[in-house]
Amino acid sequence: MEKAQPGGQNRLIQDIREVRRQLEAVQAFFALETDEDLLDAAIYQREALQARYRYLLRLARENNTVADSLPVERENRERRIN
Repeated sequence: MEKAQPGGQNRLIQDIREVRRQLEAVQAFFALETDEDLLDAAIYQREALQARYRYLLRLARENNTVADSLPVERENRERRIN
């Protein structure tokens, strides 16, 4: 896996925040939707976004990228502990 280029850390942080925003939107959609097919689509979209989020976080760790807060990572860690 390649390391981020200099100056690419800002882009990485932006990507992480964008995926987080998309995850929140999918969760809101999922909470309001009742159609089975659309619920399935939301589930697949959420799974894909979570995989991308994990990938971006791994890149951030490998490149020692620091951001203000990453709530999903914290939630996932708590979920694994409990």
